[in-house]
Amino acid sequence: MGEAPAREDGTVTRSAEYVGSFLVDDCCLDDQMKQLHTQLKHLKACERSRPVTLKFSLKGVKMYDEDEMTLLMAHALRRVSLSTARPIDAQFAFVSHNPGSTDAQLYCHVFKARHARA
Repeated sequence: MGEAPAREDGTVTRSAEYVGSFLVDDCCLDDQMKQLHTQLKHLKACERSRPVTLKFSLKGVKMYDEDEMTLLMAHALRRVSLSTARPIDAQFAFVSHNPGSTDAQLYCHVFKARHARA
């Protein structure tokens, strides 16, 4: 799966490598961004990743296994609090409240794009 054009319902599909997730402190946005970019720098050399397919829509973000058969993660858009990217390392990430967790628990989910411009 590559970079598929948006479907009629507005869903955009992208292939990526799932690097992992980590807990984010519930603090001010500036401090969160510093924490995220520090972690992303450390994770850029991470050799453990998993090929996945991401589907973005106005409803949220869904992560499937590479063949799009198994849903691995889903986050409603209302649960996503911020996203960031490091184009130089082809990384992107989003912070969200995981379903079933307390609102104080934030997790950053990190991905590496297959292409820097993606």
